[in-house]
Amino acid sequence: MNTPILLAVISLIAGGLVAFTSQFGVRNGADVTSFILVDGIVFLSLAVLMMLVTKSSFVLTGRMTWWAIVCGMFASISVFTVLYALKLGGEGSIIYPIQSLQVVVAVVLAFVVFREPVTMTKLIGLSMGVGSLLILSR
Repeated sequence: MNTPILLAVISLIAGGLVAFTSQFGVRNGADVTSFILVDGIVFLSLAVLMMLVTKSSFVLTGRMTWWAIVCGMFASISVFTVLYALKLGGEGSIIYPIQSLQVVVAVVLAFVVFREPVTMTKLIGLSMGVGSLLILSR
């Protein structure tokens, strides 16, 4: 297995654990904003630790800093809305499959912006993924 695929699989597992632990926290009375704040502090701490371990310096151009800010805003909106949906009684087995449809947005934007090829195999795989998420959310 090549490294990018291995990293994607690790991300898949970690993402699933994030979904479960977030739902567990909210279902057990955690305040959403406090939960996200602590989550963000841990995220920041691990990013600093990774910079220290890899001995990399902070290098980000002004333009890329703005992109990082926009990315952080979208990530925050994504996390806040999912956790509030769970807090309001939404079922994780429905909320998370709906959220997982975000892959459609990413694929369409990658095609439009980066001109990534969209093959029939990718379209079939994406359709199967969307279909499975729709079935899971019922």
